[in-house]
Amino acid sequence: MKANNGKGNNPLRDGWRTPSEIFNPLNVQYNFTFDCCASEENNKCNAWHNEFEKVEKGFLDPDIAWMNPPFSIAWKMFEQFFKVVKKGVAIYRVDNLETGLWHKVILPNCSWVFIPNKRVCYEGLDGDGARFPSALIGIGVDPPKTLGGITLKPLTREHN
Repeated sequence: MKANNGKGNNPLRDGWRTPSEIFNPLNVQYNFTFDCCASEENNKCNAWHNEFEKVEKGFLDPDIAWMNPPFSIAWKMFEQFFKVVKKGVAIYRVDNLETGLWHKVILPNCSWVFIPNKRVCYEGLDGDGARFPSALIGIGVDPPKTLGGITLKPLTREHN
């Protein structure tokens, strides 16, 4: 039996928390005011929501949002992120850009994708880090300025 749904979105990873060494420099640059997918134990901002799918468009104006979505419901959270967030940054796995989530939701809607030059070691994860790389996904804000990595800007979609 697989430990996940075949797409890498294992519900056991839902509790992985954003490490301070990633969040803190981003927060200095962006001054995040809202944590989209948080709980009392893992929120990164004073304002946060544990049922982000219920947030309505306009609720976050003029907030700058941060999102580390639960892996098991990442598709739904990214659809909501791009529906209600005007300015923000999210973090997500980038080991397979061929997935529908990347092609149908993330890449057509984001301003940029930033791939850090090392793997993220999420808090709540035992060991040296995730087995997969992560990316930062931005909308309405500039790419990170103080983290090492590379920024990709989506181009227009090609149709076959």
